[in-house]
Amino acid sequence: MRIAVIGAGPAGLTCAKQALERGHQAVVYERTADVGGIWNPASAGAYASVRMQSSRMSFPYSDHPPAFAADFPTLAEVHGYLRSYAGEFGVLPVTRFGAEVRSVVKRDGRWQVTARSGAGQATEAFDAVMVASGELWEPRMPEHLPPTAAGVQVITAKDYRSPEPFAGRRVLVVGGGVSGADIAAELAAGGATVEWSVRHRALFLPRTVGGAYNDALFSYIGRVAMEELPYRDFLARLEELEPRYFAMYRESGLLPTTGFHGAVHVNDRIVPAVHRGDVRVRPAFERFEPQGSVVFADGLRARYDTVVLCLGYGLPDYSFLPGLVREELYEHFFPLADPTLAIVNTPVDTEAFGTACPYFEAIAGWALRVFEGTVALPEPAERARWCAEHMGRLGDRRYYDCWLETVRIGLLSGTVADPAVDFAGFWRTVSAQVGPAGLRPGGPAQDAAVQDGLFDLAELRLRLLAGLGEPVLAGLVAAGSVSTGDARRARQVPAGRAIAPWLPYRQRGHAPVAARPAGTAAAADPVGVGTVGLGTVGLGTAEVAR
Repeated sequence: MRIAVIGAGPAGLTCAKQALERGHQAVVYERTADVGGIWNPASAGAYASVRMQSSRMSFPYSDHPPAFAADFPTLAEVHGYLRSYAGEFGVLPVTRFGAEVRSVVKRDGRWQVTARSGAGQATEAFDAVMVASGELWEPRMPEHLPPTAAGVQVITAKDYRSPEPFAGRRVLVVGGGVSGADIAAELAAGGATVEWSVRHRALFLPRTVGGAYNDALFSYIGRVAMEELPYRDFLARLEELEPRYFAMYRESGLLPTTGFHGAVHVNDRIVPAVHRGDVRVRPAFERFEPQGSVVFADGLRARYDTVVLCLGYGLPDYSFLPGLVREELYEHFFPLADPTLAIVNTPVDTEAFGTACPYFEAIAGWALRVFEGTVALPEPAERARWCAEHMGRLGDRRYYDCWLETVRIGLLSGTVADPAVDFAGFWRTVSAQVGPAGLRPGGPAQDAAVQDGLFDLAELRLRLLAGLGEPVLAGLVAAGSVSTGDARRARQVPAGRAIAPWLPYRQRGHAPVAARPAGTAAAADPVGVGTVGLGTVGLGTAEVAR
């Protein structure tokens, strides 16, 4: 096939690389002069001091280890890594830099891609299109901004570059997420007087916890078990690992003592900055007044020289796809009308944790196999039902565990060992650190996750076996892949304790989706995240709930 890839960031690069290695022709359209997306320093997509939240252990592609030594790479290091990946796998020669896609429409059975560049505008035909334009380009904004005459500078996280221009100024940073925390702490260290408006207290953890990378604490199955812990027990364990940090956290008043511990914000600076008094916490931002003052949720008003809005990002600009209906994207990726187009971006209506190169690898691999016909999506009616249930509330910020989604999508595409055929290989993957190379069937064994000792892994293994359902379990015993003793113990797992192989995870205020016996009808999804087809990986189920 001839495949167009729109965007040369982390997602677009792996789309092109995998398309080429699967024997397709690929053309990458990139509007800037270099690869990297927001990690291209010249793209104005990220501020200079930004560092990757995922460690060098977990963020890389599965087949391209990083050459740098940093534990958490800088903007320049990530950009260099992405450039080396593009060079290693032949993506640079098929990339058209300075080419901005203006239109993607289907005519006479092929996608017509029109792009504008220095040479003018041209249209070419493709069999499939992969849109990897990124989701962090359109900042969310409040309904009303103060007029220029009000004299207050209002910028977004996307506009922010460094703290030097703000030294000596009174600054309000709005937004309790990672960008807001990072910018507030950096501005305070740079000499600004900083207040930080937070609507909800979030759980911030440093990049290393107890001497280990934050993302090395739990395996994939350990993440599921961790979410079953009472929140107070989870906090108590973290406090044992980082007593000084949590002492500061409690004294600062920032620590959420009740809450949801699946979604963690990674930031080293904000808790110490608030504890020292360098950053003062304010209630939620409500609105700007016409004269430029800010009104907070408690009714108080204050005036600032600069307000930095870190309110997240809205829907990407898909105006070049005139036929796209956002609410009709099955699984966030495939349009109902034509699954020869795929959106390979993180869903923007989610609070994603763990987004890194392996996640984009998984989506790209799934999409290519769907294009080829080697992996089937559910029937159109089922896809429409999923969209009707899950795509009608795009303003509802749902938790999205990209590590566990990577396993689930890998099962759908066949790039993760099928537990119905190779349970030992599947268990080796999900019970180890989230090292990308371990996601490949037959890939190298990964180290154990450092905090998985909190859990009974033998019991978790039996719960996974129980989640496969009786026909699959019997087949594994017949093939000699699972012992009769393990099968007997798996059958004794209490109802509701089985863990489905797609590793369901919880949403705030909900329990994880319970595993269903193979072949049974789908129940309503209590976590509100969705169900997808898994009929092609041998598990015998009609659907997979995540």
